[in-house]
Amino acid sequence: MRIFESLDFSEKFKAPVLTIGNYDGVHLGHRTIIEIVKQKAREISGTSMLMTFNPHPLHVLRPEKEPPLITPLEEKKKLIAAAGIDVLIVVPFTEEFSQTPPELYVRDILVGKLGIRELVVGYDFKFGRGGRGDLDGMRKYAHACGFSLDVVDAVIMDGEKVGSNKIRKVIQAGDLDKASHFLGRPYMLSGRVVGGQGRGRTFGFPTVNLETSSNLIPANGVYISELGFNEGRLASVTNVGYNPTFGQQERTIETFILDYNGDLYDRSVRLFFHRKIRDEIRFNNVEELRKRIEIDVEVAREYFAERPRNQ
Repeated sequence: MRIFESLDFSEKFKAPVLTIGNYDGVHLGHRTIIEIVKQKAREISGTSMLMTFNPHPLHVLRPEKEPPLITPLEEKKKLIAAAGIDVLIVVPFTEEFSQTPPELYVRDILVGKLGIRELVVGYDFKFGRGGRGDLDGMRKYAHACGFSLDVVDAVIMDGEKVGSNKIRKVIQAGDLDKASHFLGRPYMLSGRVVGGQGRGRTFGFPTVNLETSSNLIPANGVYISELGFNEGRLASVTNVGYNPTFGQQERTIETFILDYNGDLYDRSVRLFFHRKIRDEIRFNNVEELRKRIEIDVEVAREYFAERPRNQ
């Protein structure tokens, strides 16, 4: 996949089939659109293209409303590449860009710059200054400028629309089963292993502590997880919260890796969340906590025994 970090390039592409959007999460709804883009491009021996924005438009337009990101930009690039798009364009979203009138958005960018043959967008697509451009307007531009417009309906799963806002809410609520279902993969946090209090080691469950820049953290609780580094993943149990048994003031993400004794300090890792086991609980003493962790670990072992790993 070729990546352009702005619209400032001179390359021309054969029969571009383009989709536009934030694509935060690259979830199953997004991937439905991507598959249609790829199919349309194959039909005309063209180029599949995706245009997205960085930062999120609300970061510029209404920072107080900016949502926490499901997928930081670098992860989004990897997911879009894995989905098979030929060309990714990451447009710097600025105040100036936000003021582009809909007609110039189409004339100067989609037609003049990219020379699109087809445009594939979701049912809720808006474009141009203040979101004034809508699907009716784009249909008129498409007819006048000679490109095709394909509108993709919402993807419905379990009676709910699959969308980034919905996925953010279920992650924040701790429903990682549903998040994984909508994403088509486990929710993942990336970060670095940092030093902790070392309490777990004293009663047989040493943990690694994740420091992450993400602000989309699952609800406090204990989760079945996998810790990934290099190319592998290790079965694990993760606690998100304040360790109320010890009266901790700082929220932490602590992971016990099953059957592993290595040192991951200061390593870059990825933490994949599969399922919530329980809420975070304050225990009367360390022995009660140790016994409950034993149960949590057994739940995780049974989970991984029943399904293929890395799913």
